[in-house]
Amino acid sequence: MTFSNLSTVDPRSTYDAMQDAKFKAFKALSKKIDPNKKDFKNILNKEVEKTQLKEVAQQFESLFVNMMFKSLRKNINKHRLIKENPAENIFTDMLYQEYSLQIAKSGQFGLAEQIYKWGLPSLDISA
Repeated sequence: MTFSNLSTVDPRSTYDAMQDAKFKAFKALSKKIDPNKKDFKNILNKEVEKTQLKEVAQQFESLFVNMMFKSLRKNINKHRLIKENPAENIFTDMLYQEYSLQIAKSGQFGLAEQIYKWGLPSLDISA
């Protein structure tokens, strides 16, 4: 049984990401708007949705890049002196997953930005 095919989402990390998104949105809004206004909560919710959309777009880009890495690795010629072991496969999967996260965070690939722009109209907010 290999663990490299398992992809689970830790609920705590998702919750932490949501709280982080709320904090980032609140911090950005506190510079623009007076918190005592009635529309502050609605505007804050829209900013949180924008931040969450951006994070989800980055996660999708990371998943896409990771899938590209996996398919590239399958096609690598494996003439080796030492037999392949499961621990090496797990480490390699984790390494490429981290590579894909870093690529998505850098914004150089561009898929996350396109997904973000595509998703904004569905939120009824502008960039």
